[in-house]
Amino acid sequence: MKRATTGRILKIGLLISLISATVCTSLYACMSMNGYTSTVDLSKVDLVQLEEPKPEDPVAVIRTSMGDISVRLFPEEAPNAVKNFEELANAGFYDDTYVFQLEPKVYFAAGSKTPDGELGDAYQEEHESIEREISDNLWPFRGALCALTTKSDTGFWKMFLDKVKYYNGSRFILVDSIEFTDDLIKEMYGDNPDNKVARAFEQLGGVPNYSQQMTIFGQTYAGFDVLDAITEAATTGEENHKTPAEEIRIRTVEITTYEKAPAPVTTGTDAPGSTTATTTTTAAE
Repeated sequence: MKRATTGRILKIGLLISLISATVCTSLYACMSMNGYTSTVDLSKVDLVQLEEPKPEDPVAVIRTSMGDISVRLFPEEAPNAVKNFEELANAGFYDDTYVFQLEPKVYFAAGSKTPDGELGDAYQEEHESIEREISDNLWPFRGALCALTTKSDTGFWKMFLDKVKYYNGSRFILVDSIEFTDDLIKEMYGDNPDNKVARAFEQLGGVPNYSQQMTIFGQTYAGFDVLDAITEAATTGEENHKTPAEEIRIRTVEITTYEKAPAPVTTGTDAPGSTTATTTTTAAE
């Protein structure tokens, strides 16, 4: 397997689907799955997820049946996804919706009106056809809020010319973390010991294989214990489509600012480095 990082340039293989990404073992292993790549100049990357939220920053408080998760939103990096999410939340769309899928300790998917993840009568074309937004500054670190890719306008020539468009909708994913072995960490750095994205993954956790694969539009800053509790919940179903064995609900999603965000309700002791909405530790610590 070739390592495709040279100097400060990082090449990342594009995956066709979220689920197929989970079978890869490293950031670079995904490159062998197809020939389409994106190139990221690491010298220009601004890891905004590591920054402490400012008082005026928009945030979402995701209130679940297992506790609250507070997320800073990034309208500058993914304006359409943030706008869509805020509109749906403010309209009460997420009230009493379901966590409908989870990969143990890796991620959970939520925001559907039914426990099987189907939209049914809740489908609204204008909210389910948001073109995917990829930012070099946003990465699937632990706590990343992502829009679930729902469809694409594929075709042979579009795929051949790498012109396929992917679209997001109302449902979302919160990323937890895979296990970072010594071999995986070495693989991420490649021949660049100053790779700041690899360093952030090593420090924070996350799912490197999802990099540049989906719209990331937020970062958790409080409620990591709730994130862990959900992704560690008992599951049922098939290997590639696990669902919670016991119902987990999204009670509501409250859109506010960091300054006005209420202190979250959690399940217990929070994860190292995370805090309440009024005092926070940057993700890098």
